[in-house]
Amino acid sequence: MVPQNEEGEEGMSLFHALLARLRGELGQTFVEYALVLAVIVVGVLLAATWTGLTGAIQGAINTVITAL
Repeated sequence: MVPQNEEGEEGMSLFHALLARLRGELGQTFVEYALVLAVIVVGVLLAATWTGLTGAIQGAINTVITAL
């Protein structure tokens, strides 16, 4: 699929297509979802670090590796 400009003409570069999408309402929604996802990832990483889940996860991975 070739990106199109606002007039529907083909040939718009991928960079310009991305910029056009980020400027529009759909782009704002995309950025909002990306920010929410980033906050969730940071929260999960902090929770895993503070609660000691990292050791449990590493133990589970080692168990699977030795089983293989």
